[in-house]
Amino acid sequence: MSVGDTEIVPLARSLCIQLPGFPGGLIWNRPSAVIVRTADGQERMLPVPDVTRQKQLRLLGMGLIGSLLIWLVLRRSRGG
Repeated sequence: MSVGDTEIVPLARSLCIQLPGFPGGLIWNRPSAVIVRTADGQERMLPVPDVTRQKQLRLLGMGLIGSLLIWLVLRRSRGG
């Protein structure tokens, strides 16, 4: 993509899953960075944080901790 005399190139990580013998598949793209090229030849790579993935990992961790706490409380209340 060009904006004036600046070129912007998005970069993404891809995961492709295709089962042999089946048509189609799954493709998952995540943003990873943006390359900005200016007219004078300078090039910068700006990382793109994946906020959604960070929040998903936090929720997973909270779920695991919550499950462990519930298990401990139930185990203790049963006298075991």
